[in-house]
Amino acid sequence: MGMTQTNELEWYFRDFLFRNLNKGILQLKVQSISTNMIETYLRYRNEESSQISSNLKIVLENLVSSKLIELRDNLVIIRDGISRLQCSKCYYICYLGNLEAKSCLRCQSNELNTFPKKR
Repeated sequence: MGMTQTNELEWYFRDFLFRNLNKGILQLKVQSISTNMIETYLRYRNEESSQISSNLKIVLENLVSSKLIELRDNLVIIRDGISRLQCSKCYYICYLGNLEAKSCLRCQSNELNTFPKKR
C-alpha cells in the first residue's frame, strides 16, 4: 500500500471517528470497521473488506502513536475527543484529536480554524 493510499485511508477513518463521536460512540470493534467504512464511504464501496482491514492496521498504529486512539481488547477507543479544523493555507480539512499537535496533516501549518458547521 502506497503512502498516498495510507494517508487517504487515515483521513477517511479520522472522519469516520469524528462522525461516530458526534453520535456519542466512543469505541468501535476493530472487526467491524472495514465493513462500516464500505457502507459509509462511496470511495470504498468496491473494495474488499479484507484489503481494508489489512491496510487499516497501519493506520491504527499511526493513530495510536499520535494519541488519537487507544487499542484495547479488540476495541478502538477515542482518547480525548476530535476537532474538525481547516487549514488557512491549503484549505485541507483535518480531524485532529485533542491530544495531538494542532498542525495541518497536509502542509504542517499551525494556522488552523474551526471548520464551519452545516447551517
